[in-house]
Amino acid sequence: MTTLLDHEALPVDMPQIRPELRRSVGIGSRLALPAIAAGAGIVAALVAAPGAAAGLTGAVVGAGLITALAANWSTCGMSVAGVVVAPKQPDRRGSSTPLRRLGWHALGSTATASITGALIGALGGLALGLVPITLVLGAWAVLAAAYGLHELGLLVMPTPMRRRQLPRHLRRSTAPWKVSLLFGAIIGPGFLIYIRSSAYYLLALGVAAVGSPALGAALFVTVALGRCLPSATAIVYTRRGGSMPGFLSLMCLVDRRVQVFTGAVLVGLGAFALGVLV
Repeated sequence: MTTLLDHEALPVDMPQIRPELRRSVGIGSRLALPAIAAGAGIVAALVAAPGAAAGLTGAVVGAGLITALAANWSTCGMSVAGVVVAPKQPDRRGSSTPLRRLGWHALGSTATASITGALIGALGGLALGLVPITLVLGAWAVLAAAYGLHELGLLVMPTPMRRRQLPRHLRRSTAPWKVSLLFGAIIGPGFLIYIRSSAYYLLALGVAAVGSPALGAALFVTVALGRCLPSATAIVYTRRGGSMPGFLSLMCLVDRRVQVFTGAVLVGLGAFALGVLV
């Protein structure tokens, strides 16, 4: 029998667990929110009036922050919370607590995330260093707006990714703290499993465009820490008497609203970047 905690092995989300976007958020909201965000982005660009380089950095930092939120909400991510928070079975090896497992998960995730971000920044600096910054900023702005509309279900954009999920057999064959560490290490780079949010593409492209290994490491670590939030929240939820199945079901219902918010923010960031060029 397949349970909610087993769904990280499935190639797609299941409608009975993760409701369809159009049934969760009405078309009116999905049109109004990006329009408001775009207006706010343009106003912010005109008021702040940053140069192209500063504007690109600011937009990429915004993409990193929204990615830290958006990358959490999937059946796979919720399953990680189940691994970290669920009590250890008596027949499993090792000694651990939810807080310790959360620490191991964060360690594995931030370690590989920092390396990934630094490499993208370094390689991007070499590859894009000679491209005019205004051209890079304009291209990033257009992609940010397009992928924002993709998140809102208003446009279809390509989403290349490695179509693999976390190896669920580890949950039954390895000590819980090791599973938490390994899952964190696999999730940290963001590209070794299904990419949950289009914001990841804008983050990676932006880090490459800025060409800063330090900024890349910092933003990818921020995303890695953000992806620990569901597990941290689950610890609090269960200690207050809630159940893990209840927590996972609640978070999957929140998922689509986070997706719409992410799409609107990406549109706003794209408008900000275009506003910088005006």
